[in-house]
Amino acid sequence: MTNANKLSRVQLEQALTAKQLRVIVIIRIALMLGISFYYFVVLLLYSLFNSDAFSTQDSSLMDVLSVTHALFALAATVLAFYLSNLYLRPERLAKQSGIQSPDEAALFAIGLYRASSLILMAPIEGVSFFGAVICMIGVKNGTIGFYPMYWLNAASAVLLILVGIMTFPTRERVLGTLESAFVHR
Repeated sequence: MTNANKLSRVQLEQALTAKQLRVIVIIRIALMLGISFYYFVVLLLYSLFNSDAFSTQDSSLMDVLSVTHALFALAATVLAFYLSNLYLRPERLAKQSGIQSPDEAALFAIGLYRASSLILMAPIEGVSFFGAVICMIGVKNGTIGFYPMYWLNAASAVLLILVGIMTFPTRERVLGTLESAFVHR
């Protein structure tokens, strides 16, 4: 790290403005609300749609989709946490050319945090929507009415909401993460 890239907690506090934090928070809330609204529609359709018949072919399709979803959910969750942590490395800040001062380095570090936050949520959200589509298929073909176990495909949405809440970007959490990643004592 060059002198321009050496950061202190004070520099990070000064660089993290209310506007920047608001953008990070809005993105996080939007990601969590997107899947919530989708499941609202799925549940609305479930309450309105009454299918009395389904075929074993529908059940076989749901089995394949559910197993695929479970594998994707596991892989996406591991990948999301790994890539998010990989993104917040001092080397990323050190390799950035054009940073002339610690203040610029602090702003760049906040940008890295914002990107890391998206990288954490996006793979889990993608697999959550896949699970929601499986639930929608189950509602439309009537399978989910006869086999409620297919609602387990909604577990990835619950995971997304839990990760979103547990890692919600408060000012202190963002500063703590940035400090542990980029401030060297």
